[in-house]
Amino acid sequence: MAPDVPPPIPQAETSTQRTPDRISAVLGNATLLGIGYLLMRRPRTAIVSLLGSIALLALVAVFPHMLVWRLLLALWWAALVLHTWRSASRASGERPGPRGGRNPVWRDRVLTAVCLVLVTPAWLLLDTWAIARDAAAAHAGGDCDRAVGSLRWLGAAHGLVDGSATARGQEEREACELLLAALDASDSAAGAEQLGAYLEHPGALWDGAGPKRAELLLDEVLRSDPDPREQEVPDAGDPAPATVDEAFTQLSATLEDTPGESRRVRAVAESFLADLADVPPCKATAIDSVLHARTWQSPALAEPMASAADQVPVRKFDCAEALTATNPEAAGPVYQDLVQTHPEHELAADATEGLLAGGAYCDHPAAYPDAPAYKGAGPHAMRTLGMDPDEYGFPDSWRAGAVAETVLVTCVEGPDKGGYQQTCHYDPGADQLLSPFQQSAKVDFYASRFTVKAYSLKTGEPVADYSAEIGDPCPAVLEYETSPYLDIVPGEYESDFTDAEARSIFDRLMD
Repeated sequence: MAPDVPPPIPQAETSTQRTPDRISAVLGNATLLGIGYLLMRRPRTAIVSLLGSIALLALVAVFPHMLVWRLLLALWWAALVLHTWRSASRASGERPGPRGGRNPVWRDRVLTAVCLVLVTPAWLLLDTWAIARDAAAAHAGGDCDRAVGSLRWLGAAHGLVDGSATARGQEEREACELLLAALDASDSAAGAEQLGAYLEHPGALWDGAGPKRAELLLDEVLRSDPDPREQEVPDAGDPAPATVDEAFTQLSATLEDTPGESRRVRAVAESFLADLADVPPCKATAIDSVLHARTWQSPALAEPMASAADQVPVRKFDCAEALTATNPEAAGPVYQDLVQTHPEHELAADATEGLLAGGAYCDHPAAYPDAPAYKGAGPHAMRTLGMDPDEYGFPDSWRAGAVAETVLVTCVEGPDKGGYQQTCHYDPGADQLLSPFQQSAKVDFYASRFTVKAYSLKTGEPVADYSAEIGDPCPAVLEYETSPYLDIVPGEYESDFTDAEARSIFDRLMD
């Protein structure tokens, strides 16, 4: 009987299908590109993995300031690595635990560390780019809350892979903090000052900072006068005109540096010029004198100025009218300026009348082009300042009513003490005192002198400047003022004159 032959030992069935290397698969998927799944022959899973990675990377790039997308991306990466490790282990039949010399544990760990070393800088570079891009876009758009939220994620690790971008981000963050402080300031002046510091900062990106600073400066001017009824002329120390000049200089600088801000610049200028209607007229006049003394090249400023120019003489006239009641001496220069700068305006006649009625024309003469010319034979209708025509019986042909009828404006000073005429002796009355040994009162008579300066109203230029002396000395009875307790005859006396003599002063102007 033949000996029993032991059954053959079953041989491990060889497969022609190659099992993917677990480490290669893990490294492939650690790139977030789905390469590991392709090595494992799972193309559909690879596509889903790639699309998921692209979506999360895009969300982090667009919204780097939002923590949720960063956390989801980290979880997604960890999930891909863990899932690949387990899937590759099952596919190769390996069990967790120490392996033989052909595939030691340290090999897996070293390769994993190499993967992290390669992926981490790439991720940090991408993260730095995304943060800087989002922060710069938000900052340039004026959204510094979002910019600061993004830049907060930049750390020392980002600086190791891209130091210049990190340093630039730090500058932008400092600038944004200045901008946020300026926009949150409760005081317009403080906000404007902080915006000035922002504009000088190297990290500033918002082009709208210039117009915003000008807006805050102008807002401070509008709010600085709590009583719109006050009509006093601003004194030399009033900061309003200088502040307005600074604001519009800022707008001009903005147009030179960033022409794309012209619409915003125009809006600031138009808004302020419209709000000047609520400013006390004398303060608004001082502001107008600053704005309209400059030449504006850009249409964004020149056109609003031209549109508001018709209100300048109106405010100037309102200022002069208000000053006539409160400070007449200050009204004259304002009337004069209105007539000189806007001679064709409909208010020029009223302003000229204000100069004449207030008696300020002699100190502040101005031309009124619609007045009749001083030429040809007289009489020439005139307005007389310094002498009452009614008191001395001036003929109607000499008197001008409306400004449009006035040929001459005569400025009269006197009567003053003129030249010596004669010495006369008077017998004293019963109560009059004389010096000892004096039998009569000796009185020296002097002429009454008037100084006349005549202006042509049409040109505002003087046409005559002379003096005249009148008066008849030695009247039969000398009338004078004295004390009720002591009657002393004056030693000098300005001769009295008649109405006819007073009128004769102007004969040369009427011929």
